[in-house]
Amino acid sequence: MRLLFVRHGETPWNVTLQYQGQANIPLNERGHEQARRVAARLAPLGAVALYSSDLARAWQTAETIGATLGLAPVAMPELREIDVGQWEGLTPEELYRRFPDHMAEYRRDPARTVRIGGESYAQLQARALVALNRLQETHRQGDVVVAVSHGGTIRALLCHVIGLDLANFGRMWLDNGSITELRLGRNGWRLMRLNDAAHVEGLIAEGGE
Repeated sequence: MRLLFVRHGETPWNVTLQYQGQANIPLNERGHEQARRVAARLAPLGAVALYSSDLARAWQTAETIGATLGLAPVAMPELREIDVGQWEGLTPEELYRRFPDHMAEYRRDPARTVRIGGESYAQLQARALVALNRLQETHRQGDVVVAVSHGGTIRALLCHVIGLDLANFGRMWLDNGSITELRLGRNGWRLMRLNDAAHVEGLIAEGGE
């Protein structure tokens, strides 16, 4: 089984470095173009199913991919981004200024510190693993499956797959519209490619979560 994770296209908050979490921020025009380009990149691969986080930025990306692949996206809420609680809408600079004690705790333990009113990265990983296990149970060995999700969610899953301590999730980066591929074999999941963004070269702005 080939599982192709797509990070959603760009939003206005990616550009301004505001934490989005589970806010329903739509794609901007560059994000729509990224979605069109990743759809064209995926078209020859013969995907049999398309899943997506139900947040607006992921769902819009999935709808564009689905129109090209001839697949209707299936909502999978477990693939949502981390719930950032009171971080939502803030930039990193604002966050450190407004919640210095909380951010000091976060720096000490980024995997298990719960965002104020939200989730921890460990909770995100546990939720995302429910989705990964469901996909594994649903599909056959030779299937090609596409799943549209978020930078945080995909990185949390990758930490599990490659045995990386969850506190190191920030050492990986995924561009908007990029493809990350996992392949399931007799020895479990294997990371085949990370942040493949060749199809959106020139269309990437450095964004936040």
